[in-house]
Amino acid sequence: MAQSHTATYYIDKANEEVKNKKYENAMKTLTEGINTLPDSVSLYDMRGTLLEAFSLYKEAIDDFTVGFNKAKSNWLKSHLLANRGGTKFRIRDFEGSYNDLLEAIKFDSTNLDAYNNLAAVCDEVNKPEENLVYLERIIAIDPSYVPAYVNLGFKYQGTGQHEKAITYFDKAVELAPSEALGYSNRSFSKLKLHDLKGATADINKSLKLMPTNSYAYKIRALIEIEQKNLKAACSDLTEASKLGYTSQFGDEVDELKAKHCN
Repeated sequence: MAQSHTATYYIDKANEEVKNKKYENAMKTLTEGINTLPDSVSLYDMRGTLLEAFSLYKEAIDDFTVGFNKAKSNWLKSHLLANRGGTKFRIRDFEGSYNDLLEAIKFDSTNLDAYNNLAAVCDEVNKPEENLVYLERIIAIDPSYVPAYVNLGFKYQGTGQHEKAITYFDKAVELAPSEALGYSNRSFSKLKLHDLKGATADINKSLKLMPTNSYAYKIRALIEIEQKNLKAACSDLTEASKLGYTSQFGDEVDELKAKHCN
């Protein structure tokens, strides 16, 4: 019985439930653990991560905040702030995200996730000149850190340099062939370069790896629109909406539906 009173017990049990797709049970396990061990930072962290995965962003932010306030080490404080900043980014609280992430790297100057999320939010807070600085700092610390290559590709994609963007997405796919985002972002650049066959192969691979990615459904819809397959495009746009595209990324899917799906 003593084991049931440790954070490790609850975390291991919740991980097993998540593995078996018993998500409600996992949430109950973590809540039971928090009720038993209200000062366990790791339990708040895991529950916050699970809440975020199910788009319960306010509740996730609350858990990351409690965990941060209870954390003793700088590493844990940085980790919780980075998680909270990432969640704020998803609800488009860009200023809040930027501030959390800046604070996270003050607590731990080697927190790669914080640097990566900070780079992503720079454009949203009108600090585009900082973006490449943070991404290059990541690669200097760890040249195998895949998200940095994805975000470098995304940066060049945003300026229309799609061939250069693809070189970074290629590196991301090479380092992590089972990660979805490298494929979905590369798909968009291939679409812009009129490689529809390559774009389709990449986006289908991405959705197979991560079928809940609303952004990927939007990209596939754009490919289908380019091919005049409006029925399939509208189906994908509807799925993107169901998966919360608008709350995460803005109104583009709604605008595409209004234009192509009436």
